[in-house]
Order: sequence, then structure tokens, then C-alpha cells
Amino acid sequence: MKVKGVTYDVGMPVIKGELTRESLPLDIVKREMLIIANELHCTAVRITGQDLGRLKMAANVAAEQGLDVWFSPLLYDANEKETFDQIIKSAMICEEIRKQDNKVVLVIGCEFSIFMTGLIPGDNPLKRLEFLTDPSQWTEEFFTHPSPIERLNKFLTSTVREVRKQFSGPLTYAAGLWEEIDWNIFDFVGIDAYRDASNANNFRELIRGYKVYGKPIFITEFGCCTYKGASDQGSMGWLVIDRKSKPWQLNKPLIRDEEEQAKFIIEMLKLFTDEGVDGVFVFTFVTPSYPSNIVPLYDLDIASYSIVRTWNGNETSQAPLNWEPKESFQVISQYFGRLS
Repeated sequence: MKVKGVTYDVGMPVIKGELTRESLPLDIVKREMLIIANELHCTAVRITGQDLGRLKMAANVAAEQGLDVWFSPLLYDANEKETFDQIIKSAMICEEIRKQDNKVVLVIGCEFSIFMTGLIPGDNPLKRLEFLTDPSQWTEEFFTHPSPIERLNKFLTSTVREVRKQFSGPLTYAAGLWEEIDWNIFDFVGIDAYRDASNANNFRELIRGYKVYGKPIFITEFGCCTYKGASDQGSMGWLVIDRKSKPWQLNKPLIRDEEEQAKFIIEMLKLFTDEGVDGVFVFTFVTPSYPSNIVPLYDLDIASYSIVRTWNGNETSQAPLNWEPKESFQVISQYFGRLS
């Protein structure tokens, strides 16, 4: 495994909420990138977020720590034109960073069928996800030519053509398992590979299937939430928060289980290693918008995929950072360390 990484969020809009990271001080980013490099033993970091200024700042800090930068702009609920414009600006930033003798990969997007408007019906990513997973809503019109996946590949092809005029480094895309991408236009295959109860029996075969493209395969995302039973939920594990309540709370009783998260991540790391993938990015490092709480009903951290546990305030063992490592942090550190 050539690339050992973790995703690092610099801030995205939360559904029915504010930003996932309201503030992002430079000194905090420096501390966290140092930890990612030296304590997690990562060789790369996939930096995700909406604000290009934040992305650039975090990318430069990561590069200073010797980490390969996987620059991943995300823009929820934007149309094709808005998405294209952000990608082109990102390509220019990546070229600046690359010219400073840094290793940079541009991940031009993530699961556009859900996060970009116009491909699948729905006013927001959650509505589009509900549509995608509910065949009873599918109409004949949904499958007419050109289909959503055909339109997605057309957008990706035209976008990649223009991006290569601005950025000389490698390109990929973070695809959902349901997205049939034309990987011929990219340098790497990128997969958001979440195993859940529905695909557990054939998950290994799903990963093997991407070898047909003859290109390096990278797992751009994989992970598990932090409650008992979360390993069966995969990418849907976060849908256990009642966002209508003030403050937010869990929508049902759940049992915190850091061990399940840790065991799941290690099992996946071993599977990906066995299958010869070229690199992985654990999702995700920290999620400040889902803080923990001693009252179980308000322990939003268990609905997060983060490998550290965020608390409101700075009274933690990592002060001035407001988080503490979970069990998953420790096992990832040990696994990546052995691969060094």
C-alpha cells in the first residue's frame, strides 16, 4: 500500500445546520497535520471542503509536513456551471502547490450524482439520496436517454479536458459504488468504498472489479460510525440525528462502541491491503459539528465517522485541541506504522 491517508475536513455546510468547522485557525491546522503525519503515520491527506482559501491553506500546511496532498473541493447543491468553475479554480491552486515540488492529486469531485444538482431529483443531498435508495420513486423518465450516469460521465469528460489545461498533476474522482464512471479519462480509480449489511457478502468482489481498468486503485473514503451496529449501516450511519430538535439529539437510543468502529476499520484496512489497492483514506479525522456529551441522548459524536472524539471546550488531554483520540485512532496508527 503506497498511500496511507485520512480525510481532513476544512468545512462544509451541515444539512439543516451551520458549517462542519465554524473556524479553522492556522495553528490548529498545523497541530493536526503534525499529528496526522507523525502519530497516525500517514503519508497523505485528502483535504475536503468548500472554501478554496481554507483548502489552499490546509494543503500548504500538509505539504510542509511532507504529506502528499489530495485536494478535494466539494460544493453541495451547486449546478454544473458552478461546480465546473470551482474545479477550474482548484486546478489553478493545485498547479501552484505542485510547482513548489509538492506531490498533489486533484480529486475533482465526490459522488456528484448526490451532491450536484440536476442528475437525480431532490432539493438537497439527503433528498437525492432518499430517491436513489427508493426504487418506488423511479419513473420511466428517470431512465430515458441520456441517463443520469451518462450525463455525469459527459460532465466529467468535458471538465477533465479543461482541468488538464490548468493542472499538470494526476486527476481522480471520488465515486460512489453505484456510479459507473469512465475511468479512462482519469489517472487513478477513486472509490468511496463503504461496506454495509447490503453489500457485505460481495464487497471484496466489488473492489476486485475495479482492477479491470488497469489503473492504480485508491479508496478515497471508507469508515464507520461509533455506535453498536454502525458497521452494518456503512455510509448511512450518520442518519441517526434528529436535526429538528434544538439542540440536536439522537433520534433513537444508541450504545457508544468505539471498539466496533476500530475493529471495522482494521478489517477494511486488511481487506484493502490483501486486494492490492494502492492507497486508502480513512473517513475522517475530526468532526467538530458532532460533539460528544456525557448525556447519551446528546452524544452526537457516536453518529460521526471521526477517529477522534470532539468535546465542546478545550478541557481535553490534547488541549488546546478540543478532541481526544478514539480507539480507532490507535489501531490506525499501529497499522500504518507497521506498513512504514
